[in-house]
Amino acid sequence: MTSIKQDQLKVSIIIVAVSVLLLSPRSVGASETSASTQGDLSPIIESVFDTFAFIGWVTSNPGGTLLHYAIVQYGTDPDHLDRTAKSPTRINPAHGEMIFRVRVNDLQPGTTYYYRVSSQQANGAADPGTSAIHKFRTRAVNQTASQ
Repeated sequence: MTSIKQDQLKVSIIIVAVSVLLLSPRSVGASETSASTQGDLSPIIESVFDTFAFIGWVTSNPGGTLLHYAIVQYGTDPDHLDRTAKSPTRINPAHGEMIFRVRVNDLQPGTTYYYRVSSQQANGAADPGTSAIHKFRTRAVNQTASQ
């Protein structure tokens, strides 16, 4: 196989892997429920472990500044989301959609967390829409991915 074909194959595999992560059913150990979402924000739990989780969502391109922040507000009480996780990301003005992803750290094992997602521009202006409140449960300390 030529070097160019190998590179094309690698790019194709990466694109498929990202698509599978964003469109596949929730990870083992993650459960999620929600009320109807607001706007077009429909977050998914990409993976969940005992002390951290990855949450992602896709929206239409919000425009504005090139730098945006993906934001997850979360907590153990759905009426009191007192913690925030943020992740910077850059938009591509030529694309119609935007992928947001946040790693939520410092979670307690075997605990149910409630969360909602949103995003904002680098200048602090909020992007349109905030999701409904969703939930997931972290794995217990001794729980493996195959359980």
